[in-house]
Order: sequence, then structure tokens, then C-alpha cells
Amino acid sequence: MKETAVNVESRGEVIARGWRSGTVTKALLVAGIVAAGVYVVGDVLSGVVYNGDRPYSFVEQWISELTATGSPVRPLMVGVITIHDLLLIAFGVGILRAAGQSRSLRWTGLVLIAATALGLIIHPFFPMTSRWSFTDTPMHGTLSMVWGVIIFVAVGLSAVAYWGRFRLYAIVTDVVLVGFGMASGIAIQGIEQNDTPWAGAFERINAYALMAWLVVLAVTVMRRSLNRGTPERSVTEVPAAGVQTKLPSLAGKG
Repeated sequence: MKETAVNVESRGEVIARGWRSGTVTKALLVAGIVAAGVYVVGDVLSGVVYNGDRPYSFVEQWISELTATGSPVRPLMVGVITIHDLLLIAFGVGILRAAGQSRSLRWTGLVLIAATALGLIIHPFFPMTSRWSFTDTPMHGTLSMVWGVIIFVAVGLSAVAYWGRFRLYAIVTDVVLVGFGMASGIAIQGIEQNDTPWAGAFERINAYALMAWLVVLAVTVMRRSLNRGTPERSVTEVPAAGVQTKLPSLAGKG
């Protein structure tokens, strides 16, 4: 019995060490890249195979219309978004594991997980309705707006976490998210009259900019934090006066 207990304990230790390994963390970070690919492929595929009363327009129709009640591709796109969100939660866990002492990067992971948890319920349980019989409730729009604000915060936190070109990239991403999000929101106002020029195009610029940020963030965390052991500190995370430290150099960062 003692030998069996020792063997079980040893296997448990092996599993625990494996879970704590950098390989698992890297796999979780790669999940963010896969999540972005799943979303883009799912959007394109769902729009192409859409076989409703009228053809789907990537330029004029929102992505949410693929998961709308009455959409012929609703099951497909809801499945795609669910897989995408589950992969993003894994990605958020990977960020937390790689964050080290960086509070900003830790918060990036936590906020991303929170936004994704909200995203898991929006399309399956609070979809918009088809524009051909538009009787939408405010819940889809309200929850999507809350989700957008949380994502904006996550992108902003990632800008604080790293110096150099990534910080500029994250800031530009947030500007794109706000700008094209507003443009798409304005363009969709004529949905009851089926007059929404560029609503889909604006939203896709917004969505694909977010997917690109996920990929760049995953690569950045793997390159700067995981491979080097600890993330770079931002200005807001410099130790208090009197503690000698060496600030990270801006030279060569990007």
C-alpha cells in the first residue's frame, strides 16, 4: 500500500510539474493565435455558405447577423464563436502564467478572460434578430457595448505592460476599435430600412484589428516575457525611490 501511495504521489508531482512548465504556458499563449484564426475563418466561411432569402453582404451586414435568430448559419457561427471564446480563455490563463511580477500584464489576462466570459453568453443567449424581421431587444446591443468597453481596457492594459513599438501598436489598436466601432454603429442605424452601407466593412476592420492584436500580443508575451523569464516593467511599475534598480532600455525594443 505504501509503495502504491508513493507511486500515485510521484505521478501527481509529475503532472504538477508538467502543468507549471513553460511548454504548457506557451501552448496556452498559442491558443490566442488559434482563436484569432478560428474567428476569421468562421466569419468568412459562414458568410460564403449563408443561404437565406437574400445573399449575405460582408460590406453591409454585421458579423452578429450571422448568429442572428433566423440566420441559416446561426448554428455554425455560434459554434465558431464559442470555440473562439474558449481558446481566448485559455489564452488569458497563459498571459496570467507568463505575467510574473507585471501587474499590468496580469490585469490584461484577467480583463480579457472577463470580456470573453461575457462573450460566451451574448451570441448563444442574446442574439440580434434577422434584419428581414427586425424586432431586436436592447440586450444584444447593450451587452455587446459592455464587452467592447472591457476589450478596450484589456488592449490599453497591454500597452502599459510593454515598452517600445508594442505600446504604440496597442494604442493605435484601441483608436481603431473606437473609431470603426462608432462608424459601424452609425452605419447600422438604417437596418430597419435595409440601408446600412459599409456597416459590415467597418465592423470587420474593427474585429480583425482585434484579432491581429491577439496574435501580436501572444507573440510579444512569448518573446519578451516567457523566453526572458519576466515581463518588462512599465513606468507605472518602477520601484519606489531609494531602491536601486536598472530601468529597461528603450533601445532595441519593439
